[in-house]
Amino acid sequence: MAQSFPVLCGSIAGSIGGNGVLMHNAAYKALGLNYCYVSFQPDNLEDTIKGVRAMGIRGLGVTMPFKQEVIQYLDELDDSAKAIGAVNTIVNNNGILKGYNTDWTGAIRCLEETGDIYGKKIVVIGAGGAARAIIYGLKKYTDDILVYNIEEDIGKEVCNHFGVNYAGVPADFNRSVDYDILINATSVGFKTEASVLTAEQMRENKIVLDVVFMPFETTFVKIAKSLGCTAIPGYRMLIHQACYQFELYTGVKAPFEVMEKAMLDKVKESK
Repeated sequence: MAQSFPVLCGSIAGSIGGNGVLMHNAAYKALGLNYCYVSFQPDNLEDTIKGVRAMGIRGLGVTMPFKQEVIQYLDELDDSAKAIGAVNTIVNNNGILKGYNTDWTGAIRCLEETGDIYGKKIVVIGAGGAARAIIYGLKKYTDDILVYNIEEDIGKEVCNHFGVNYAGVPADFNRSVDYDILINATSVGFKTEASVLTAEQMRENKIVLDVVFMPFETTFVKIAKSLGCTAIPGYRMLIHQACYQFELYTGVKAPFEVMEKAMLDKVKESK
C-alpha cells in the first residue's frame, strides 16, 4: 500500500474554507501524532480519488459539491452513508476506500449535550443533505419528526425515505406546532443576517440547533436566545463531526476542547 510521511489527511471542497485544517492540525499537535491535514480544491474528482489511493492519503473530508458524486469512486459505504445517500468522510484502509457520513453524529452529539433526546418531538426545517443526515440520526431516538421544506416534492421524498412526516413549507410553521427541539437544516443565514424563521413563528424555552456555522452566532441563534431557548450554534456541530472524522482517521479519541479553541481563536482574530 502507498504511504505518506507524515500521515496525510485532508479535505476536498468546491471552495476552501480552512476550518478543518485548523481543527485537525491542532489536535494532531496536542496529541503528538505524526499526521498532517491539508485542504484541497480539486478540478477533477475522479483523478482526486485515484490520487488518494496512489499517494496513500489516510483520510479525506468531503464537502459540497462532492458529497454525492464521490460515491461512485469508492469501494464501500458504511450504513449511514448508504441511508443518507451522501459521504462526507473517506477512510483509506490498505487501498480500500470506505465512505462515511459524520454529519449526523455531529448533530446528535450537540443535542445530547442538552440532555436526553429519546422520544422528543422534533421539527426539522429543510430537506437537503444536512437535513437527511440529521433525520437519519434522529430516527435512532424518536419517530416524532416533522419536516418543513420550501420545495414540497423534495420534502415529501425525504419524509417517505425516512418514514417521517412532511408538514409544509417553512411559512406554514408557527407557534401552534408542538415540539421540543427545532433544527434549521437549511443554508439560510450563511454569511448573511437572514433567518429561516421569525421570532413570531418560534416558541419560548425550547432546544434550537442551527447547522449554519458562519457567522458563529447567526440571526436564527440570536432569535432563539431572545426567546429563552437553549440555542446551539452550528460551529459546535461542525466540531463534533470533525471529531468523529479524526477518530476514524487516527483511532484515537479526539480532543474536543483543543479543536474548539482552534475554531474560536480564528473567530477572535477575524474580529
